[in-house]
Amino acid sequence: MTFNIFDILFLPAVFFIGLITSYEDVKYGKVRNKWIKLALFWGLAVIIFFYLWYLIAAPVSRFFYFQVLGHPADSSPAIFTVLPIYLSKIVLNAAVSLVVAFLMWRAGAWAAGDAKLFFVYALLLPLKYYWKSYLPIFPSFVLLINIFIPVFAYLLLRSVFYNAKYFYQTLKQKKIKTLRQGDKGAKEQKENEGRWKKIREKLVMVIAFVGIFLALKLFQEPIKNQTSIDIASFQAFIFAAIIVFSGSLGKVFKKTIAFWLVSGILISVLSYGFATSPIATWQTFYQSVLMMALFMVIYGIFRKMIDFHTLKTATEEIESKDLKAKMNLDENIISEIKNDEKFFNENIGSIYPEGLDERQAEAVRKWLLDKKKTKIKIYQPFPFVLWMFIGVIITMILKSSLFHLFIKVGTGD
Repeated sequence: MTFNIFDILFLPAVFFIGLITSYEDVKYGKVRNKWIKLALFWGLAVIIFFYLWYLIAAPVSRFFYFQVLGHPADSSPAIFTVLPIYLSKIVLNAAVSLVVAFLMWRAGAWAAGDAKLFFVYALLLPLKYYWKSYLPIFPSFVLLINIFIPVFAYLLLRSVFYNAKYFYQTLKQKKIKTLRQGDKGAKEQKENEGRWKKIREKLVMVIAFVGIFLALKLFQEPIKNQTSIDIASFQAFIFAAIIVFSGSLGKVFKKTIAFWLVSGILISVLSYGFATSPIATWQTFYQSVLMMALFMVIYGIFRKMIDFHTLKTATEEIESKDLKAKMNLDENIISEIKNDEKFFNENIGSIYPEGLDERQAEAVRKWLLDKKKTKIKIYQPFPFVLWMFIGVIITMILKSSLFHLFIKVGTGD
């Protein structure tokens, strides 16, 4: 592997930031802003330098070549620069990464420190490490995939072992019947309340992505002929987006307007397809529905297993009076607080992944005291920063996304 100037200037910073933030996140549970600022300053300084150097490289190089080194006037000096188009791609990728990171923070997918760190990695990691799965405008989507897939796989693996152990012990103790009877009433009531909303949400998601797959198939050849871009490769990114942005997508698809909008888009795509190539459109439609339904079922099972594992192993019980800022409340207590709409709107508003702030923690403590709740459950912090650094290393090794690797292995390419 050959190293270029950006490897030399950026990779030491990537590893330094990755190691120091991973250590502090595991040990102290936070990412300090000074490391983010340091990395951001270094990245921007390098990019600005090369922008300026491009403007003055020719006269400076000629002066050094002829006046300092004394080469003949008829010789040609070597001028080394970085094209502005490449620098612009770095800046554009970093800008899009910042927007995506902000949206994921607002959606509750990760903490503010994680979002800022992803932006820094996107700025510092040279673009050549995405080339096998290069996505124009947002190459760092590959990095996003390589961060979340290992986390998902790790949690899934742990949940499989935990679920197997849990149900084995339950069977051994002959308590399954009792557990089911004890939970049945509350569980059925909760399921009945949100049954239609959940069905509609999943249906809208299936319709939306079936429409996307159909559009990719129908317009693949025209786009390829006009631009030489094969959009079929975007299917892997779509599945990755479902996993990475599942929480945010779920909130969007709950809205009634989303149902009618995606239905209209699907009908339009189907109308075009049946008018131009009915047999191919029907085959693609059938395969897309089958594929999405199977994917949603498998993904849903995996999510349930992971959620059950998290509920049983990643929570701890504390005294209500000991609740502090930066702590993350259990979902059940959050639901209870949200039911008190006046209190929630006036004192809480939004809860982000980094936990409660000082004002929110104080308000919740008083609320718990009023409700005579002496103990509550909180989530234990998850060292996500370490997994982000692992995702960076995976990206550097593969120069591609894990999704593309799985596809290549599955197809034997």
